[in-house]
Amino acid sequence: MKEINLKGLNETIYYDECSSGLKVYMWVKRNINTFYGTLSVKYGSIYNEFKIGAKNYQVPKGVAHFLEHIKFNESKDTTAHDYFFKMGSDANAFTTFNYTNYQVYGSDDAKENVLHLIDFVQNNYFSQSIVKNEKGIIVEEAKMGIDDPYTVMLFKHLDNIFHNYPYKDEITGNPKDVKSITLNDLKLVFNNFYHPENMFLVVTGNFNPYEMMEAIKENQKMKSFPKFTSPERIIPKEDKKVRVPYEEVNINVTNKKVKIGVKIPKSSLKGFDDLHIRVLLSLIMKANFGVTSDFRDSLLEKEIISNISYNVDIFDDYVIVMLTVDTDLPNEIISAFNDKLNHLKIDEKTFERAKKANIASLILDYEDVDVVNGIIQSEVLSYGDVIPNLKEIYENLTYHDLVEFLKVLNTKERSILVLKPLEP
Repeated sequence: MKEINLKGLNETIYYDECSSGLKVYMWVKRNINTFYGTLSVKYGSIYNEFKIGAKNYQVPKGVAHFLEHIKFNESKDTTAHDYFFKMGSDANAFTTFNYTNYQVYGSDDAKENVLHLIDFVQNNYFSQSIVKNEKGIIVEEAKMGIDDPYTVMLFKHLDNIFHNYPYKDEITGNPKDVKSITLNDLKLVFNNFYHPENMFLVVTGNFNPYEMMEAIKENQKMKSFPKFTSPERIIPKEDKKVRVPYEEVNINVTNKKVKIGVKIPKSSLKGFDDLHIRVLLSLIMKANFGVTSDFRDSLLEKEIISNISYNVDIFDDYVIVMLTVDTDLPNEIISAFNDKLNHLKIDEKTFERAKKANIASLILDYEDVDVVNGIIQSEVLSYGDVIPNLKEIYENLTYHDLVEFLKVLNTKERSILVLKPLEP
């Protein structure tokens, strides 16, 4: 077993790989009495079109989420929830654009719980009756998404930003999509994506990592898996321009909101990898729009806004910055934000202060089993592995790096969505 020492953090990640291809990451904290196990499958809602060898396949939207639901069925009469309830543990799952995550949380019998987590996810039990019964439940969930203003806002905005990327499609699929999903669709995805080589396990908390790893290896050794087919997602071509630059929508919200999406091709940020793009852009957004920014303070003082939030994401070949503003004066806000986005800046003192805050936050993160588990998942999914020198990367960032990044950062391509309450 390999010990990955996180430089400057005095933390260790234990790593090993099973004969099946399942990768395992473990972080141990002795002074707590809980554990958290997550099994991530690299299959999410955007994988509706994929290639196996020379053959292309297409499945209905929502298959990843549907599969997440029915995987908890272990046989005709038993579910994984039955087992975890008896163990006094909590089990859950969620589906994202890029992956599906199955999880168990508890305070006792970590090894047994984690092994059962692996077993039920890798279990190939499917039936026509379960698919039929689950459809009604998932259709209702999809309808709830249609009625939820925050879900509608997000996917409406993504739809306005992207021409062809499937990120604009709801993770659940719409009710029509869900109804079209067949048992064969689910088996096709399970047989090709739910392979140990396309999964990774993260366990955090209080347990013996050597005993845990030995048990996991034995678990995998006792199972037989076909050869991994290495399915490849088909990524559509995407236009550099946003699909809809401006739109006003009446929706079930209490107050008016403005959403501004900035679409940046990664190809324009030459010399910067995904990690540095995320770090530098987050620092810039924090300095210009964060809770301590002068811009935000001035808008609050003038009572033009009640809140600003932002996030930075990478969607295949594009970096997307999304700003959401609660305001009763959308026209004034759009003008102010457009001007600010045209003149993004951060002085050296603010940069150094923000960098130190990020380093402090990184250190404090290693106190909570849930947070650390999420950090490991995020790093493996985004960069392919745990980053052992993240603190050093932060420390080695210079103001010159930031200035050079700002030189190539183009925020001109924007999609603005104005959300207004439904008229009585």
